[in-house]
Amino acid sequence: MKKEIIRYVKFLIGLLICSIGIITILNSGLGLSPWDVLNQGLNKVLGITLGEANLLVGTFVVLFTLFLRQPIGSGTIINLLIIGVFMDTLIYLDIIPKGESMVERIIILIVGIIIFSYGGYLYIASGIGCGPRDGLMVILTKRTGIQLWKIKTIIEVTALTVGYILGGTVGVGTVASSLLVGPFIQLFFKLSKKDIKAISHRSVLEEIVLLKNYFKTVSKNFNS
Repeated sequence: MKKEIIRYVKFLIGLLICSIGIITILNSGLGLSPWDVLNQGLNKVLGITLGEANLLVGTFVVLFTLFLRQPIGSGTIINLLIIGVFMDTLIYLDIIPKGESMVERIIILIVGIIIFSYGGYLYIASGIGCGPRDGLMVILTKRTGIQLWKIKTIIEVTALTVGYILGGTVGVGTVASSLLVGPFIQLFFKLSKKDIKAISHRSVLEEIVLLKNYFKTVSKNFNS
């Protein structure tokens, strides 16, 4: 159980770091993320809100990853529920610097991309489930054998391109994020000597069984 607690703590820390990275990139003022460009494009074409567009895209990605047999773990659900809270809290606290000059904005953008990439590596490596978009990256990496950074870059550039065609706004930061996040995540996996293909993500059902067995063992030991 101690090992499981450590995994969840590592996962939550990873999500927090991801949130810091997202807000840092946002504060650079150099463009939306590739997926937000897609959400903005859908907003313009379909007349739905950005939140509804995000939910629509997320649902589609989850269904597609399920089709590819990528399990939905507790981490997937926690990701959907918690990362927004982390982001809103960071925005409210206003503790992440904003860029004024172009040099400052570029530095903040690069730092944000590195922070976000490390957070992504950390929570994916915990093995308790990915967010919809990272889950797609993981399952395609495992299925195709293509390097993680290439898969991530293809996914991000595709989201950016479709969003742009639909009328989304693309900035320098958008392009930089789509091209650099994948390689940085790949780098962090390499530095830690971990292979993403070897990481097994548990489904929610498997975690329920694991928890049930744990409490059975505790109860048995207590009664004896």
